[in-house]
Amino acid sequence: MVITLVGEKLAKPGLEFVYYGPGEPCKTCKLARVCIGNLEPGRRYKIVRVRNIEHPCPLHEGKVRVVEVVEPAIEVLIDPRYAIAGSKIKLSFVECEEPDKIDLVKPEGLFEGDIVKILEILGDVECNGKKYKLARVMREKE
Repeated sequence: MVITLVGEKLAKPGLEFVYYGPGEPCKTCKLARVCIGNLEPGRRYKIVRVRNIEHPCPLHEGKVRVVEVVEPAIEVLIDPRYAIAGSKIKLSFVECEEPDKIDLVKPEGLFEGDIVKILEILGDVECNGKKYKLARVMREKE
């Protein structure tokens, strides 16, 4: 679990977001270490709890709230040879050029080379004449 700050309008349990890096006002903010210091650029986070603490913020229309976040499970296409629920693999993005499947090929929040645990296999997906497995995975942190 990670503690961070989000705009009060976004501070709702269940909301997912991708952290893209600090905004300009963040670079001189006294709360930056707590707010963005715990987040990794390019990762997806899910708010699991909103605390009753708020702070002023020039970036988020006035105020931010303290929240607890986790990295959620993410759906991704994987090579069927490695699609075994419960196993851990080094993520290698599959070759698929179909635009409507890009969110499953390279989902935001995961990077090639991440170690992921396969939580479940959701089904088969075909792309460019090849069959892949759609899996729900969770990134394993070092």
